[in-house]
Amino acid sequence: MTQAQFKALIGQTLFRPREAARVLISMRLPGHWLWTALALMAVLNAIVYSVSLTVAGPGDPNAPMMMPAAFHAPVLFALLLFLALVLTVLSLFWVGVKFGGRAAIEDILVLITWLQVLRLMLQVGVTILVLAMPALAMIVIMVASIWGIYILVGFVAEAHGFVSSLGALGVICLALLVMAIGLTIVFSILGVAVMEGA
Repeated sequence: MTQAQFKALIGQTLFRPREAARVLISMRLPGHWLWTALALMAVLNAIVYSVSLTVAGPGDPNAPMMMPAAFHAPVLFALLLFLALVLTVLSLFWVGVKFGGRAAIEDILVLITWLQVLRLMLQVGVTILVLAMPALAMIVIMVASIWGIYILVGFVAEAHGFVSSLGALGVICLALLVMAIGLTIVFSILGVAVMEGA
């Protein structure tokens, strides 16, 4: 992919997500390559997030106490982020198929991996921006979060072949529920394992 194509794909993702999804899916990238790329994105996002915490400074002295310990341990955070991303891919695939969707798991995988590439770019930008204009950085984060939902809905609708975006939104909501249940089970198992190892 050339630099011009990369920029064009970013523009399509932001303003024509279904069109961008078609381009990404048409690449037919191998599944093993995509899983590796997703793991790499989890690691890089965890590193940038850790740097952003350092750049932001101490701030509220009670903030670290209110945040889960995993958010302050880059390796653990990367593992949990990768787990959450895997569950996202599997949930969006499984729930979508149950609702009559036609996506292959590689289709969902390439879309979520691409979203993580954009997320990494956003995090780097916000980390730099927070040094000069913290208030603007917060606004950018909020706008990006809302825009991210719009992009994800378009991606899921295109991948599963839904005509209406409402169907994709329903799949996303149910997938989030499945993810929450899955993460709860995993955390429970990890909690038991930690207690037994203590």
